Amino acid sequence: MASKVKSDRNRAIDFYRVVAMLAVAFGHWLALVAVSDAEGNIVGGNALEFVPALSWATWLLQVMPLFFVVGGFSSAMSLDSHNRANGRAQDWIAARLRRMLPPAVVLAATWLVVLVAGTAAGQGALVATALHAAAIPLWFLANYTIDTALAPFVLPAFRRNPARFAAAIGGAFLFFEALRIADVAVVPHINWVLGWLIFQVTGMAWRDGLLPTGAKLYAIAAGFWAATIALVTTGGPWIVSMVNIPGVENSPTAPPTLSLMTFGFAFSLTAVAAAPRVSAALAARPKAWTAVVGANTVAMSVYLWHMTAAIIVTAAMHFTVGLPSHEVGSAAWWMFKIPMIIGSLIVLAPIVMMVASVERKALLAPRRAWNGGIGSIFAVAIVTSTALKLWSSGYIATAGPALVVLVALGATVLRPTKTEVVVTS
Repeated sequence: MASKVKSDRNRAIDFYRVVAMLAVAFGHWLALVAVSDAEGNIVGGNALEFVPALSWATWLLQVMPLFFVVGGFSSAMSLDSHNRANGRAQDWIAARLRRMLPPAVVLAATWLVVLVAGTAAGQGALVATALHAAAIPLWFLANYTIDTALAPFVLPAFRRNPARFAAAIGGAFLFFEALRIADVAVVPHINWVLGWLIFQVTGMAWRDGLLPTGAKLYAIAAGFWAATIALVTTGGPWIVSMVNIPGVENSPTAPPTLSLMTFGFAFSLTAVAAAPRVSAALAARPKAWTAVVGANTVAMSVYLWHMTAAIIVTAAMHFTVGLPSHEVGSAAWWMFKIPMIIGSLIVLAPIVMMVASVERKALLAPRRAWNGGIGSIFAVAIVTSTALKLWSSGYIATAGPALVVLVALGATVLRPTKTEVVVTS
């Protein structure tokens, strides 16, 4: 695969995708809290809840805006090829979902077995906690599924008048952000889709050569860095952290806030400005480029399973030597992090070796026509996204059925190599 790439490929896209997946895994392992209380019970959570000063570290590890920018670039490139062959929108959406979601289905099937077995063994509460932790990465996939389904319609709308389209979605985001700050219920959650869609559109603009380059783009990125610092330090409603903190008001990703958007543009545009040099460096180093290509074939598996690996390590320690009771954020707690992260990496490696074939098979499977209309594939995308959200809710009453739905979809319409079930619009 590495040797067959075209000479003009934007290799930075592939590099950034891998970096994003690895950064998320490391960030989650770093922030995971798992200690014992006085009664020997597991106390879990996010380190940011205990040590707010760590919030600045999220500025290094919040890479999801860049991932959506990369996704927009890739979607635009893929859609251009698909449209030149007079392909239908529903066929493209189906192909993308079949490439993207099978690894998540395998994860869902695994946790469905754990849920049933654990509940039968009288460990329902413990399994529920683990099930919630395993689903932490899935909020991204839920949003990405919807934005991917919208891409065939967003791209031509954007290209008809890029400036007007950007102004419209940007204005809409600010309107719903104002409603959120005013404590209007429900409606501001439209920004769950709209906020991440804006980053996708930025990737489309990058693909079309509409973004500035070089020093000018670095300067624009610097302006967004300055704006983000101002937003989080001048007493407004926006917090320093760029990742979700449970129970904290104005958490930046639930839904995306203005500070997350300015930060996302600062981070992403810096990466876009550096992309020509990154691509050139990879083109000059065949071994490094081959490593990037290989990593891309397992990136989703690493992303989806890294929390499961951490759960296995935590459970093993809890039931054997016991978890420590160090104060979160103390030197002893940080020292304990080292073997926990190493253990998670050791456990993750064989898991990825076992499940990565599913990801590679989905990536390389030939595309098939969707046996239905655009409405039916949209319905599949919405049901899939909803199931992913419900799984991550932390409630067995919703997570259990969500797992069943994902497994059922994986066995039928999202299966990349079997005859699909007929779904009409």
